[in-house]
Amino acid sequence: MVKNLYNNHILITNLKTLMKRHFVLLGALMLSGGLAGSQAFASPEPQAITQSSHTVTGTLVDEKGEPIIGASVQEIGTTRGTISDANGHFSLEVGKNARLKITYLGYKTVEVAAKNNLAITMQDDNALLDEVVVVGYGQQKKANLTGAVANVDIEKTLGSRPEQDVAKALQGAVPGLTVLSNNGALNANPSISIRGLGTLSNGQKSSPLIIVDGVPVDDLSMVNGNDIATISVLKDASSSAIYGSRAAFGVILITTKQGQKGDHVSVKYNMQFGWSQSTILPDFPTVPEQLKAGLISKKRAGESTPELFGMYFDKLLPYAEAWEKQHGGRKGYTVMQPYKSMDDVGDYYFKGGQPLYYANYDIQDIWYNKHAPSTEHNISISGASKRTTYLMSFNYDKKQDVMKFNPGKLDRYGMNLNLKSDVTDWLTVGARLNWTRRHFSAADPWTNIYQYLWRWGSYFIPSGIYQDADGNQYDFRLVALQKNCNRLKNTHDLLRLNGYVQAHITKDLTLNADYTYEIHNWNEKASDKSIYGMNWSSTRPAYIVNPSNSDATRWNTKQNRWTANAYADYAHTFDKVHNLHVMAGINGENFTSDYFYVQRTQLYDENYPELNLAYGDLTKATIDSKTGDRASAGFFGRINYDYKGIYLLELNGRYDGSSRFRAGDRWAFFPSFSMGYRFSEEPYWKDLKNIVSNGKLRFSYGQIGNEAVGDNMFLSTVGAYQMKWLNGSNTKLNAFGMPTWVNPALTWERIQTSNLGIDLGFLNNELNMTFELYQRLTKDMLCPGQAIPSAVGAEAPYTNNGQLRSRGWELSLAWRHQFTKDLAAYANFSIGDSKIKVTKWKSSGENIGRTNDVKYAYKGETWGDIWGFETERYFTEDDFNGKDASGKWIYKAGVADQTGIQTDNFVYGPGDIKFKDLNGDGKINGGKGTLKDHGDLKVIGNVLPRYEYSFRVGANWKGFDIDAFFQGVGKRDMWTLSAFNFPTMNHPDLTLYKNQTKYNVYDPANGVVNISENNDYPCLWPGNNTKGNVTALADVGGSHNYYPQTKYLVNMAYLRLKSLTLGYTLPRELTRKAYIQNLRVYVSGNNLFLLHKGNGNLPLDPEINTGEGVKYGGWGRTIPPMRTFAVGMQLTF
Repeated sequence: MVKNLYNNHILITNLKTLMKRHFVLLGALMLSGGLAGSQAFASPEPQAITQSSHTVTGTLVDEKGEPIIGASVQEIGTTRGTISDANGHFSLEVGKNARLKITYLGYKTVEVAAKNNLAITMQDDNALLDEVVVVGYGQQKKANLTGAVANVDIEKTLGSRPEQDVAKALQGAVPGLTVLSNNGALNANPSISIRGLGTLSNGQKSSPLIIVDGVPVDDLSMVNGNDIATISVLKDASSSAIYGSRAAFGVILITTKQGQKGDHVSVKYNMQFGWSQSTILPDFPTVPEQLKAGLISKKRAGESTPELFGMYFDKLLPYAEAWEKQHGGRKGYTVMQPYKSMDDVGDYYFKGGQPLYYANYDIQDIWYNKHAPSTEHNISISGASKRTTYLMSFNYDKKQDVMKFNPGKLDRYGMNLNLKSDVTDWLTVGARLNWTRRHFSAADPWTNIYQYLWRWGSYFIPSGIYQDADGNQYDFRLVALQKNCNRLKNTHDLLRLNGYVQAHITKDLTLNADYTYEIHNWNEKASDKSIYGMNWSSTRPAYIVNPSNSDATRWNTKQNRWTANAYADYAHTFDKVHNLHVMAGINGENFTSDYFYVQRTQLYDENYPELNLAYGDLTKATIDSKTGDRASAGFFGRINYDYKGIYLLELNGRYDGSSRFRAGDRWAFFPSFSMGYRFSEEPYWKDLKNIVSNGKLRFSYGQIGNEAVGDNMFLSTVGAYQMKWLNGSNTKLNAFGMPTWVNPALTWERIQTSNLGIDLGFLNNELNMTFELYQRLTKDMLCPGQAIPSAVGAEAPYTNNGQLRSRGWELSLAWRHQFTKDLAAYANFSIGDSKIKVTKWKSSGENIGRTNDVKYAYKGETWGDIWGFETERYFTEDDFNGKDASGKWIYKAGVADQTGIQTDNFVYGPGDIKFKDLNGDGKINGGKGTLKDHGDLKVIGNVLPRYEYSFRVGANWKGFDIDAFFQGVGKRDMWTLSAFNFPTMNHPDLTLYKNQTKYNVYDPANGVVNISENNDYPCLWPGNNTKGNVTALADVGGSHNYYPQTKYLVNMAYLRLKSLTLGYTLPRELTRKAYIQNLRVYVSGNNLFLLHKGNGNLPLDPEINTGEGVKYGGWGRTIPPMRTFAVGMQLTF
């Protein structure tokens, strides 16, 4: 192990040295190339600081004659520039024979010869064809893009929404970008993917590379949305390959705001106050209904009377019925009243030392806040002197979760500084400084609160207050743990320093270089302390958590990363029709991390939970640490060529190196190309321009390596651990595991992507459409090797024997129209879908039913498939010929026999689930559980999201604006053992929720038979989350009436009004009197309501996909997503 780690360190060191040499060499080449380029492509009058100059002025207006404010006016080939003022005027000092480039979002770019008193009318660009899109190491006009690149509308996506997390705000922003949040926890980071799953290695992680101002970023929660200027999503290899192996699954490119030339000092202040509540919460029926369900299910199973901690349901039922009659409704968090008589049962009864709790507590109201506060403040100061622009911003936001007792809180502070200065007319230098602190704190109870809060009925564990004879008041277990525990505190600090330089060697040649150093520091502090109150089934207060269980925990992680880029950019037009753009450069990155964890038990004083104040035996202390480092480097280049802006070609290449791979296989070359044809610019299309005003065909193909295959995949490692069992004295002994086996032939995963797209604009580009077809093929994918004998003591090494294919399509439509000077409207729609299939896999069999389990993958498998039975209906008495002598039901002829899948003493009968006999053999079973013999099983769903879509509508009228954004998933399924999904799921709990009261009952002996297809559930049975005897379904769980099946498959499709904003901008005639340039006020809502909820009456938000205590039916027992209402203001001085 030590030798291997030493060798790895040497390899990384050598790679760093090689990178340094490459930078020096490239710098020399760029300087020499730059000088040569100056001679070869210099204009007749070379640019210099001393050249003659003069001042030009002009006015910019739109087609209605209104002044255009803030348009960029740039002298081409120099650093000189300015912006238009509030009257559309500009003034700029330029060189001799200068040409100006004038740009403004939503208008076509104008290039004119510089002269005095220019009067320019800018034309609308409905399709935003002249919009500059940020791509890898540069920018391109949208009209000239040939790869799959999408721009995010920053103002609508981030501007007024009460969503502080940029990643969550991006959900539904562009087709192909999937953002999944499993719950509503403040500190939870959503998963992000572009065009679905890309690999089955590394825990099936295929996250995109996120770049902020040229620097890789792992956590978007540390980025302030108000500082973002642009976001581009690069989806295919032709657009992302320039970033190398870290961009195997796409890139999200973010640039931050900076000051504009010619800008006066501007102060902007944005504020927002919000209130949040849960979107959907479970609930319970009356306590008698809960108890009766438990009694019915246990009676059917022939088991003893159900009980919870000594509270027998049959004895509890009369008190619960009396409470319901005397009180009705729900009980809040108040003092509990003791039993006096059956005419005044109170809320509890301590009967012979046994507590009986029967009050129906309002869990939703007691535990969940309907007005959890949040606030957000951002202030920025920007401006420019003659040669220097600056922007400084400060932000603070705070959010609280919906828990009433001891809620979680998230605070984020940030500062951003962007400076840029033109040292000369040809040289620009700049610096960026970013500091962010994210502080999260929450209750850190001894046990999982959400698991137990919803595990049993609303009567247990009581959420009321116990008052003893002396008037002392005590909380019961869950409330006491949540209210009185210490808080976990986690602080994440980020400091990023960036410097860059840009040199305009000629009007065609530019050299760029930048260097960034980034420091992350995480500190977490947690501790357990003693808790006193009413425990599970106690009749008097006692310790719930003993003082001997107190402890103190600390952990720290530090990460350092530096990133350096240097590249040359050459652009020239030959004969006015041949446009050439060439870029070449080098990139390097180095990353190190250090993690340390320690925990000590038994505190001297629980008010001071410090490590040095703990006195527990050091042999019980836990100490852990981990270090990591990696480096990467790459040489890259791109060539763009177009003829008259009609025929477009782009070539990309990158020679990439990574320390993650073994010696001798660290470097690889990855090429890509794309081409486009703007047929709408051809002369033959002239007569159709009034209908189809823009048309472009695109195709791209590329290959890229995958660096994110996991740590030490190419390095044999040995793990150390401690054991107590060897010598029988319970003494800790140090031990080492077997070295991991590594395949010496292991190499890169290679991702090949192809993309075919068409862009169309109709009616002067008021209506625009983009359609894409794509395929991503992951070759040489890492997969587990053939199983080896267990006596070896190690798992089989990985091999490059897997292949994964993703095929999909995307469609986006956008419309906008200016009806009058004061009225404009817009609408857009996007949808995308993909399907993933394993096209190659080295496996010994084709065992079905193990959803997303790499160990059981097989060739031809559609990844994410769920196998199960097809539910036909409920059994009725007409399906049987009575019972035999042993009491088992006798199936009629033509009715498929289900006795083969019965377990325990469960017997299918009237009111139970009847499965469909798919293979027609008269018996219901799962065959051998293989693809060739799966009996009556079929694919019933898929866990991966399909048909993700969104649409937005909005309008502006006389200062008023409205924007509504809808987002949804057309198809997604989940098989889960959630107690919310099926009554009496977990045998010890026997819980019944409010959505589960319509179930079949078959009790002819007592004259009760209620079997109807209108009932939601079959006859009750205690415990349905155990493994049945169907081999293919054993791992996912479920038995009896709850084998995996179509009827109880959770449909996670949905459509929700994601956000709604109504704003008003005060007239400038009023605001200018108060020296205010712009003032907008608005109200906004997030996650407002669902228009479609696929999971029906399941009392969970359809985006939830996690829970506490999953093996006890806990899927869904988690902090729910939040609905937020907010008011805000945007103010500019």
